[in-house]
Amino acid sequence: MHENRGEEFERFYRSEERRVLRLCYGVLGDSELARDAAQEAWLRYLRYIDGERPEYSVPLLVTIALNAARDWQRRRSRRLEELRDDVPDRPAPPAAAGDPDLMNALRRLPDPEREAILLHYGLDLPLVDIARVLQKRTGAVKSILHRGRAHLRSLLQTEEGISNGR
Repeated sequence: MHENRGEEFERFYRSEERRVLRLCYGVLGDSELARDAAQEAWLRYLRYIDGERPEYSVPLLVTIALNAARDWQRRRSRRLEELRDDVPDRPAPPAAAGDPDLMNALRRLPDPEREAILLHYGLDLPLVDIARVLQKRTGAVKSILHRGRAHLRSLLQTEEGISNGR
């Protein structure tokens, strides 16, 4: 019976591994940190379902992964603040997944807007699942997505203006 559970989990892991990694990368913007956060998310997920006969849940996994990425972001922010005076600024890492201007603009969005956009467009989650993950009503998620798209559009137009010499 444990072998069957292991096989079920392995299938679930293989089907969702990239989704978790994309989410973590979208929050963190750094592929190494994203891998660490994704690994932590999977460990948290396993601890959460330990001892149960789980029905593997994508919304639960995404919630755990988002929280793990947020935790890594907070840790990184604290470390960067502590080291700011001693270490020169590093250039932003190249965007491994897509347009660098888009990734930079996404990083400049407020957290709720960035997370909703990543969950909806990056992971293709339906609004009801995003609402569960973000612990908001579906109508609130629609509003956040609307504001996020408008904000992102504005940031990208600004970036384009800068790139073209204004």
